[in-house]
Amino acid sequence: MPRRRRSKPSRSAIPAVDRSRSGTHHPGEESTDWLASDGPAESRLRRLETRTCGWCGGPIAVKDRGRIPKWCSPSCRQRAWEQSRAAASGLSATHLVERTVKVPVPIQPTRKDWPRLLHELACQIDDGRIYDRDLNDLAVAIDAVVDAYRRRPWVRAFHRPVPPHRGRWPSQG
Repeated sequence: MPRRRRSKPSRSAIPAVDRSRSGTHHPGEESTDWLASDGPAESRLRRLETRTCGWCGGPIAVKDRGRIPKWCSPSCRQRAWEQSRAAASGLSATHLVERTVKVPVPIQPTRKDWPRLLHELACQIDDGRIYDRDLNDLAVAIDAVVDAYRRRPWVRAFHRPVPPHRGRWPSQG
């Protein structure tokens, strides 16, 4: 006949150990004297320290018994595993990005934008919003644009000399 196993005594049958040193521990009052003691209290202190998730930093519900959890949820555990595998293979990012800054990049004007931009340039020159010191460089650039325009074959075929005018536009002269 096989041997019978002895059953373990129930948890309620084991007397509670008072960990307070002063002996004046009242029920419902939290004792912090266990922080200075050695032994099982060290593991309890470790349990209190590990209350944040190793992945997202969220709170973790730590139980009295068993293994101390590192993650708050299975999804955080999965993300941490994926990151560790990527780091092992050399595919993960090595620099922590605190914030991303978008640097404005000037947009190249399209063919539809040029008439509006040239008209805006003419208005800025008339209003005095362009400095006199910049007008010589601007004149050289405008001459280059006009020369490129006149080199087009269809412009040469229909090119008529324009009489000089005194006003802002030929119709104002």
